[in-house]
Amino acid sequence: MAGSRPGSGSSLPARLPSLWVPLRYFIAAQGAFVATLLWAPFRVSDLLDFYYQGHDLALTHLLTLGWITMTIMGASFQLVPVALETTLYSERLARWQFWIMLLGVTAMVGHFWIGRHAGMAFGSGLVLVAVILHVINMGRTLWKLPRWDIVAQHVAAALTYLAATAVMGNLMALDKIFDFLGGQVLRTIHAHAHLAGIGWVTMMIFGASYKLIPMFSLGELRDLRLARWQFWLLNVGIVGLFGTLLLQSGWASLFALLIAGAIGLFLWKMREVLRARRRPRLDWGLRHALSAIATLAILTVLGLWLATGWVWSEEFGARLAFGYGVLALLGWVSVMIIGMMYKIIPFLVWHHRYSDFVGLRPVPPATQFLGETVPRVEFWLLHTGIQMTVVGLIVASGLLVQAGTILLALAGLAFALALSRIYRHLIPRLTPLPEVQAART
Repeated sequence: MAGSRPGSGSSLPARLPSLWVPLRYFIAAQGAFVATLLWAPFRVSDLLDFYYQGHDLALTHLLTLGWITMTIMGASFQLVPVALETTLYSERLARWQFWIMLLGVTAMVGHFWIGRHAGMAFGSGLVLVAVILHVINMGRTLWKLPRWDIVAQHVAAALTYLAATAVMGNLMALDKIFDFLGGQVLRTIHAHAHLAGIGWVTMMIFGASYKLIPMFSLGELRDLRLARWQFWLLNVGIVGLFGTLLLQSGWASLFALLIAGAIGLFLWKMREVLRARRRPRLDWGLRHALSAIATLAILTVLGLWLATGWVWSEEFGARLAFGYGVLALLGWVSVMIIGMMYKIIPFLVWHHRYSDFVGLRPVPPATQFLGETVPRVEFWLLHTGIQMTVVGLIVASGLLVQAGTILLALAGLAFALALSRIYRHLIPRLTPLPEVQAART
């Protein structure tokens, strides 16, 4: 644990890691997200082309590894100690992991872009090393728990799927050089994508939501039986869907139904929590979370449709699958992450910067860090851009995709501005911030 000294703002409760353990992951991830959105309007022709080609894969991995996985890794270092009332096994390991992961993602994205398979495989190997370090750190942290609740079960399962996803990604990268998978590229990438998107990312979001949504909404998670059913249904569905996609089996629709059932149970539990909440007003963090949950319901219907294979042409099926993937990455995962970041980061920054001064001088409340105008603009730009881009990809409209990606780029800039309003509180100032001046008056 980092030491603390009076007035440093660095003292944290014993079970929390120091501020810069998760924050370095968040800042790097947010840079990757904004870069992806700013990059997309210049690659519309690539997006409208077949999705399995270098430039699309570069953007996809910048989003999935640079933004989503880096964010979840950083959040894990914060969430697991708080939610499970334990301490992180090793901050030093987390710091080493960060630099290895950053270098690996950079190498992967860059070599996907220029089409150099050896460099891409090297980057993939570094990502695998970072994943192994993360699994070791989180595994040793979970090992100390006296009992495992529903959150711990989801975290452990998600880590297992993360490791499997990284191993499979490395096999696919090496196949580009040695060609040992027999040319079964599409079915392998579909299985890999679902293992990552549902097994790693969605499993972790479900587990975190069982802790964070009740906490942020002042609600209560009651009767965990349905949550446990959801957990096991989701696991059976993930393993079955992965296998059937890999083998191109007709049983894929059955396991997709199991996953849909698990998602339905999760949505029902979130509905119960939010209906019983004691905080009537929804801030922008919770509005993002609710929007993401609504998108998840739509994705479930689209996923079941794709699992049946009932599409009128292969070309339309490919476009629908790509639109489905973009909606999952942006409308479900990214919107949920943004909502959680709007709740988590102000608290972390406030605790680091102002907790030592409580009772000694006026300090601004963390709830004022974000403001109202910028997140409102970001919310509507992001959602409009997602809808236009996804529809444009499905109907092959370059105009819609171009307009949608421009709106997404503007949303990325608004997101960066919203975060800068929070991060500026980390900078020591000789003159009081406006919030402090207002509190004094």
